[in-house]
Amino acid sequence: MRQIATPSSLSRARGFSLLEMAVCTVVVAVLTGVLLQRLLYYREQAELAAVEQLAGVLRSALVLKIGQLQARGKEAEIPALIGENPIDWLAEKPRNYAGEYFAPTPAQVAPGNWYFDRKSKTLVYLISGEKKFPRGTAKRINFKVEFTRLPIIPAKQSGTPETRTVALTQVNS
Repeated sequence: MRQIATPSSLSRARGFSLLEMAVCTVVVAVLTGVLLQRLLYYREQAELAAVEQLAGVLRSALVLKIGQLQARGKEAEIPALIGENPIDWLAEKPRNYAGEYFAPTPAQVAPGNWYFDRKSKTLVYLISGEKKFPRGTAKRINFKVEFTRLPIIPAKQSGTPETRTVALTQVNS
């Protein structure tokens, strides 16, 4: 038996209406915008995590360097670590390390790279994103090897000398 086409069966076979297509396009555009915004946020967070990870590796390298000097009985050489380039303590330099400079220009060091400023004796990371990092630094994060005072132990006898050591600290630019 043959079916006769009715107007209601013809309208179902046509597909999307123009209104349905417009609504779908708007929903896809909004979801794409939200996705791109979140991806930028996670990119910034990944960059911050990479900076913190390298800073942690450099702090560990400094502790190992101090331990080597103490094991050899050369504690007097520990203050000589102040002002050194911490990247030199690593077995392998990071891929985004640009080198040592006195006053680098933006053409010499691109954003997203590390460099050692020989003038101020600081290790600098140039932030690649346009937005600010959570710590409030707009364009760069600086690290410096300097003397630091260890926390005071409450049960320590009076008259004992204050304990000082060398540490890699984040400094303001």
